[in-house]
Amino acid sequence: MSSSEINKEFNLVVLISGNGTNLQAIIDAIENGNLPNVKISAVISNKSDAFGLKRAEKASIETKVFPLQSYLKGGEGRDRSTYGTELAKLIRTYQPKLIVLAGFMLILTPSFLNEFENNQPHVDVINLHPALPGQFAGAHAIQRAFEAYQNGQIKHTGLMVHKVIEEIDAGEVIMTAEVPINAEDTLDILEDRMHKTEHITLVSAIKKLSQSHL
Repeated sequence: MSSSEINKEFNLVVLISGNGTNLQAIIDAIENGNLPNVKISAVISNKSDAFGLKRAEKASIETKVFPLQSYLKGGEGRDRSTYGTELAKLIRTYQPKLIVLAGFMLILTPSFLNEFENNQPHVDVINLHPALPGQFAGAHAIQRAFEAYQNGQIKHTGLMVHKVIEEIDAGEVIMTAEVPINAEDTLDILEDRMHKTEHITLVSAIKKLSQSHL
């Protein structure tokens, strides 16, 4: 690889907490050429038993476990804010162009976000949320949308990829996708349909951002 190609490489750090199906979608898209010049330099999980770590290892991607628990036990200088600061410092060592939350189940602290917003080089942090902008922010969004449909409040749901800010699920929207809800759906069927759409949309959003960076 030439130096010019290296400079064009769009480097990701992916944060996970669980199974890692969205991570797998990114890995597959890189391997099949759908994300040219994109590389995952590290996958970081707050949980040591996250299956997504095995997915990363299988793809020869460096992994790190960075748990929150030890920061919650108190002691001088050990709290959520310190966790955010030190997680940000760890991520900086990989020199990412983009940080992707792919099922990362912790709310990022202002200390974390400030590191990438206020210091150079600036790095965007993006998240995939299983609801459309302005709907069902926070946890259990798919279940809440399903219940809203049953109550006649909505006719469909969807998802968005957005930039992460301090306000939950309220950052600049990068991409959205509508997801239908059918009368005969169960919650499990809707969740499966949502996850399949998530994989496609997250990859498309990363592709859009990587191409705009060239």
